[in-house]
Amino acid sequence: FENDVLPLAAKGASPEEAKRGLMIDGRLERALLNAALKCNRSDLAQGILQHSAADIAKHVTMIRSCSASKNLEGAKTVFETLVESGVELNPIVYNAVLDACVECGNLREAEQWMNRMQREQMVDAVSYNTMIKAHLMNQNYSKARAMMSKMKVAGIAPNRVTYNELLNACVALKRVDRSEMWSIVNEMDAAGIKPNHVTSSILLKSLDKDSGNADVLRTMELINAGDEPMDEVLLSSVVEACVRIGKPDLLASKLKQLQGADKIQVTGAHTFGSLIKAYGHAKDVEGVWRCWREMRSRHIRPTAITLGCMVEAVVSNGDVEGGLEVVHQALEDDQCRDCINAVVYCSVLKGFARDRKVSRVFDVYQEMLDKQMDFSVITYNTLVDACARGGCMDRVPRLLEDMKKSGIKPNLITYSTMLKGHCQAGDVQVAFAILEQMKRDTNLKPDEIMYNSLLDGCAQNGLVDEGQKVLREMEENGVRPSNFTLSIVVKLMNRARKVDLAFNLVDELSKKYRLRPNVHVYTNFIQACVYNRQFPRAMQVMEKMVKERIQLEPRSYSLLVRGSLNAGFPDQACQILRSGLGLPGGLPQLDGQRPPHTGLEQSVTELLNGLCDQGHAVRLAQPLLRDIKKFKNRLRVDPQVQRRVSNEQGW
Repeated sequence: FENDVLPLAAKGASPEEAKRGLMIDGRLERALLNAALKCNRSDLAQGILQHSAADIAKHVTMIRSCSASKNLEGAKTVFETLVESGVELNPIVYNAVLDACVECGNLREAEQWMNRMQREQMVDAVSYNTMIKAHLMNQNYSKARAMMSKMKVAGIAPNRVTYNELLNACVALKRVDRSEMWSIVNEMDAAGIKPNHVTSSILLKSLDKDSGNADVLRTMELINAGDEPMDEVLLSSVVEACVRIGKPDLLASKLKQLQGADKIQVTGAHTFGSLIKAYGHAKDVEGVWRCWREMRSRHIRPTAITLGCMVEAVVSNGDVEGGLEVVHQALEDDQCRDCINAVVYCSVLKGFARDRKVSRVFDVYQEMLDKQMDFSVITYNTLVDACARGGCMDRVPRLLEDMKKSGIKPNLITYSTMLKGHCQAGDVQVAFAILEQMKRDTNLKPDEIMYNSLLDGCAQNGLVDEGQKVLREMEENGVRPSNFTLSIVVKLMNRARKVDLAFNLVDELSKKYRLRPNVHVYTNFIQACVYNRQFPRAMQVMEKMVKERIQLEPRSYSLLVRGSLNAGFPDQACQILRSGLGLPGGLPQLDGQRPPHTGLEQSVTELLNGLCDQGHAVRLAQPLLRDIKKFKNRLRVDPQVQRRVSNEQGW
């Protein structure tokens, strides 16, 4: 080929002369044709194709080859050669060129080609699907939808590919309303087209923690109604979606269903990892270990991700030592040893950090050092966080020195975690020094989290002036406050008994940054009013929450109950608690609120004791306890408190 054909072609020889230089087979002929097209030798390409003028399949292959190499002109040259041969064409050839237009990103050319296809009556479902794909690639959903309407008018029924393309766009293009997704599903159902695995995967991809119950349940129903049996890939997608949406009950029921009679035979480490992660989120430790043992017994080699899922599932369910044992067993296994890395160890570090077992954190750290693990800034941030949680900030200097030796620079999270740790320890001035050091020695800019931590440290230690200075600096540096910032501001002013200033600051910041105070801000206002003996004002805050349609949280109810009782309004205290528990006889102003039902056990105990202390056992405490037993029999009331209320005269 190099010695005979190319030299002839380079000299401008005719295709016949070039081909006589060497007898070539079909594969070599395609390679030569592709080379000719890439070199813009259309004359040579046409000459080669003339020897296979009637071979439509070969021409389609060459058009697709041109498309893959983004050579639209080459694709059109191949098509015109086929036209000149006089062979009868079909939609497949036209669609190949149309697809080349789309793949080359030339939408205008694609539209013109589609018009030609319509004139020559060579349009089919594939043609419309290709144009729909083109508009979606251009992020023009409305044109894609209009193309499907034209498809129907032309008498061509949209197929599963059509619907899946549009569904996928609904998920990918966040600006498309979710209701549009279900509209497509309804059209699909009306056309008698059942969802396949692709449809199911797209719908699952649309689910997240903000998805409504109706969306979740309907998606699961459609998966069950599909005309294909569930395979391993879809199984993995289902359990990952259940984890993502954060509904433990649904996850548990789905996992139970998947373990039923139609149990899918899992063969991949990735799917086992998804299942292990799902069982971990469902708090089903037995299921976690069952999956792990099944995978190991079938000699399926875990990946680093699978092993990480296993360690995380065990650790997150409270067995940190068990997670570390999994790591140790893997290190002794030739199949698994190379899967252990700093990321896997990090799950164990976080587990001990959450349990505030700082000594165990550093035991594991030393083990990682001994095994010469490759550390990252994430590993060190986890270690610093453990020191902050465990009140051992004196260990941080050693970590910073180790980071320096490893050539790892602290990032914003490192500084923020150190700052927060010192604030929690009451060393606010050290926290201020860390902020100044970061600004002096790095190019890092403090973010909202860092300022909020410092502001909270000031609030905890009653440093009002310093807190206000932090707030001013935050604004001057262009860091936008959030509702969390507002809640800390209220806490700061509450400690200083400056309730009016708290209201003024929140009002000012809310207007300036267009913030709508949330339940946490309002609850802190209630707390400030109660603690500063301004209970009528606390009730005004409650009424504003109702007016703004903000649902009270358990802490809101607890503070209002305590405030009412201490202010000498026992009847109102009972009414508020009844509203929180969903019992009859609640406070009329709270009728539109959704009762939290849980989180009020301590308030029940406090109120019943308080009513007895104030001599209201018979009139208020006993009826309240009766209704709790009647309507909320699962709510645990301290037996000693029950006996005290019951023993009062008149029970």
